[in-house]
Amino acid sequence: AIVANVKANKISQYNVGDTKEVDMGTYGTHTLRIANTSTPSECSGTGFSQTACGFVLEFADIITKHNMNPSGTYKGTQYDYGWNKDGWPATGMRTFVNNDIYNAIPSEIKNAIIDTTVVSGHGSTNGETNFTSTDKLYLLSTAEVWAQGSSNTISYDTARDVTRQLDYYKNLGTSTSNYSGAIKKDGTITSDWWLRSARSSSGGSFYYVSANGSSNSSTAISTKGVSPAFRIG
Repeated sequence: AIVANVKANKISQYNVGDTKEVDMGTYGTHTLRIANTSTPSECSGTGFSQTACGFVLEFADIITKHNMNPSGTYKGTQYDYGWNKDGWPATGMRTFVNNDIYNAIPSEIKNAIIDTTVVSGHGSTNGETNFTSTDKLYLLSTAEVWAQGSSNTISYDTARDVTRQLDYYKNLGTSTSNYSGAIKKDGTITSDWWLRSARSSSGGSFYYVSANGSSNSSTAISTKGVSPAFRIG
């Protein structure tokens, strides 16, 4: 019923923050949350990420844990702690969420998920610019979670200006200095969860949300929570 109403643009009965449990098979039962319903004019800008535009659902909890990229060789270079070269589009995490996690979503929801233009930032490799991919599922970015507060910890996300804060986090006033709204749990325990944003001052790190909701970054090989978003329409 929700999917049908969204397709017919009858969404006034749904509120940002509303939740619904879904059975993810071997991943167990998890909670989906309405993270966004608005489509402001900036969403129509050239090169603007569509990840926080329209009817966006995100997992309100952590589904499982996974690394962004493993240790190993990528394009002829050995990375002992994983890499962020080529950004989100080249990550093992992107493949994982668009295959394993996507296929675990109930079919009545999965069939309504639309392709989303995803813009993401780059690491420190010379000559890299922001990346654009088309995804069913995607991880959030720093700007979609935190507004800039007194902390400057997210300044190394080069794609901050081509997306917007999701309605859910904006309504909570979530920023780098007021971050409790970004807390998610793995079962009953608060836990770190990955973002898709590469850190531009590093050749191997991505941003993540700490267990207390604050911003941080870590090497791609680190195992952290997976909590993607997607759009339906």
